[in-house]
Amino acid sequence: MRTYRQVFAVSEFRALFGGQLAIGASMTIQALAVSVLVYDRTASPLLAAAGFLAGSLPQAVGAVFLSSLSDRLDRAGIGMKPQEIVLTVSAVMAIIWISLVLSLHTGLLVSLIMLPVIVAVGAGGFYYYVNFRMERRLNAFIAQLEPAMHLMAGGLRVGLALRQALANVIEELPDPARYEFRRVVGQTNLGASVYDAIDSMAERMPCHETAMISKVFRVQSETGGDLARILDQLAETIKDRRQVQRKVSALTAEGKMSAWVLMLIPVALGAFISATQPDMAHALGYTMIGHIVIGVIIVLELFAFLWLRNLLKVNF
Repeated sequence: MRTYRQVFAVSEFRALFGGQLAIGASMTIQALAVSVLVYDRTASPLLAAAGFLAGSLPQAVGAVFLSSLSDRLDRAGIGMKPQEIVLTVSAVMAIIWISLVLSLHTGLLVSLIMLPVIVAVGAGGFYYYVNFRMERRLNAFIAQLEPAMHLMAGGLRVGLALRQALANVIEELPDPARYEFRRVVGQTNLGASVYDAIDSMAERMPCHETAMISKVFRVQSETGGDLARILDQLAETIKDRRQVQRKVSALTAEGKMSAWVLMLIPVALGAFISATQPDMAHALGYTMIGHIVIGVIIVLELFAFLWLRNLLKVNF
């Protein structure tokens, strides 16, 4: 384990620590400036404290939100910064809202009601897109764990150290396994133990397989034993779990297809009515009752999607 002096000797860590310290100092100074201004105008300590909270709380909440979003984007393999994502999604939602208002010729009340609906749909859509990317990346990582365990076991059998065996995995496997195991090695270069770094990988890629890997390394470090043989057995266990997962996916494929058909029936019916009944389509698109009907349909479709997804989800 490295000492704090050795960790601070790393230039990348000093730069990261200095940046975070500067951001925290800037937020504190801004909040203090607000509280001083409030006290100067009102001479009330209570209002000054409220001004300090008002100046620091939104920034703190925003920092926590951006930090959480950055973590999710990293797990999803999306290379954009959180600030760029927020600006892009906000601009797209604003363009959609303005386009709908101009094309449908809605009144002020309907336009104001549409805005939070579009924001909720856009935020929810982006949330599910990020979750989809996270799940796809996690599945790709799980598929690479079996050969990764065999590579590490082979390296340990020929006399390599554990870090050298991890480097062997980085050289042989593509992303996302290469990226995640490279982060494990990078954390050990900053002073963390290999076992703590593997625990961090299990937190970034949460699944039963990474939890087993983390526990295996932790228990083996305390009790000893042939780590190469244990890793081979762990690889076989991961292989058996993936076979069961494929069987479950095959058994639930028919139900998923039926769910998609049920979800698309209202959309197809609406397109058919628009093509064959222009008067009804005009009433749906340009009257208050039609807008309400469309909103109810969208809400019911969303509830149906969530219910069918939970119904067909199998946890094991």
